[in-house]
Amino acid sequence: MAKVLIVDDSRLVRLTIKTILDRAEGMEVVGEAENGREGVDMAKELNPDVVTLDIEMPIMNGIECLRRLRILSPAKVIVLSSLTHPASPKAVEARLVGADAVIGKPSGSVSRDVDASGGNLLVETIHRVMGSGGQVSA
Repeated sequence: MAKVLIVDDSRLVRLTIKTILDRAEGMEVVGEAENGREGVDMAKELNPDVVTLDIEMPIMNGIECLRRLRILSPAKVIVLSSLTHPASPKAVEARLVGADAVIGKPSGSVSRDVDASGGNLLVETIHRVMGSGGQVSA
């Protein structure tokens, strides 16, 4: 079971990501943080396997949070941002700082019709960075 920590300042985005991951086999959301500082503290406490991380947040942005996570945690970090595309300066910076993947945020409502492509991309990316080829082992 892959333990996932969600770090995003938007409550709706956290709920959307949680909904997607709750539906995916072999994944457990172990915590949610509203900013980078909370994310660093929760990562130390919860020891997640994967952290989903927004870039633009108050108190501590995602890039600074990522720098600290690389020192403090072995967790895989997937940067999710609506403001970046794969070749944007922020995406490149996130990769240089140590992000395991950079993808767009899933869109859609938190009902049963969550955007399938965004949800699938997130789940597939988690599987890929965990090296599980589509299956997260227990």
